[in-house]
Amino acid sequence: MHLQVWRGWGWRGWGARAGAAVVAVGLTATVPARAQAGGDHAAAEALVLQLDHDAAHAALTAEALAGARNALERATRLRAAGDETHARAADGLALEYAQTARDVARAADAEAKAAELRHKAVETQAQLERTRAQIEEGIAHVGRLRAQIEEADQAGKVDRVAVEVHEGDGRKKGGAKKGAPLEGRKATKATGEAP
Repeated sequence: MHLQVWRGWGWRGWGARAGAAVVAVGLTATVPARAQAGGDHAAAEALVLQLDHDAAHAALTAEALAGARNALERATRLRAAGDETHARAADGLALEYAQTARDVARAADAEAKAAELRHKAVETQAQLERTRAQIEEGIAHVGRLRAQIEEADQAGKVDRVAVEVHEGDGRKKGGAKKGAPLEGRKATKATGEAP
């Protein structure tokens, strides 16, 4: 096939066609670079626009956003002057500035979140210490109550004899008089029988 193409072109036809092919290859090789340069430019502009509306981080990102805007303007001027190489470099610089501003805003948010979590952790630790102190106080109180109960049990273990006295029983059978001391009365069995 190459032989047929070679014969058909001749030296003159080959040179013209080869030159056109080289130009076409050169143009297609620069398209991705331009697309990427346009991508950097568009991405930087999008980030700058997004961060311009972020009032919470305006003070933190102001310097980086100013650098991104300057680089974008420089890229536009260089591209208008026909210096695509330096314009792409300026687009890349603008994108780096814009990404730096975005990262600064994210870092500020992360720091704020970390500070909030630290504050909650300190509050939780203080609550835990208060709860632990209350539990220890409750355990000590239960221990004191148990000691008091044991003391009362020990004091209450005096030998006691149960005596059942029926008032009617003593008078009918000539028992002790009313008001007589208990020692003089006879103890009755628990079943209620008289002795």
